[in-house]
Amino acid sequence: MTIEATHATPENFAPYGSIAGTPFGPPTSQAADYKFWSDIAHYRIEGETEIGICTVFEQPVPEITALERHLRTPEILIPIDASFIVPLLLDGKPLEEAKAFRVDPGEAIVVEKGIWHGACLPVDERRSSYFVIFRRNTPHDDVEKKSVPSFRVSVA
Repeated sequence: MTIEATHATPENFAPYGSIAGTPFGPPTSQAADYKFWSDIAHYRIEGETEIGICTVFEQPVPEITALERHLRTPEILIPIDASFIVPLLLDGKPLEEAKAFRVDPGEAIVVEKGIWHGACLPVDERRSSYFVIFRRNTPHDDVEKKSVPSFRVSVA
């Protein structure tokens, strides 16, 4: 099975969470030296948070063999140096309904808690680093993993 990645937009990403990108409309506040737009994405995290960095590397075959989810926290992903693709699957849906979304530097996604996701795949570069923000200690006490039949992800 191969799924084709599409660029994440507020509309197509809504079942999985939200996306923060280039703001539209007038800024919330501005002066000669800045413009600020507030309220461009929402998330709720109970408790202390942590910020990590993940670097993913181009693989000979861009395939996914496992997914994970977090039941107590959303996960915010922010590309640092290159675009990435994130594969996602709604809980209870068959693997054939998995989706993949491209996220570019200058954008951020909020993957809601309980959403299955795979490791991100770099796009247009051999590697991609991104910030990961979620509830503190999530990697140690809130990761559920599952193996899935191998599927490929292609870039549109």
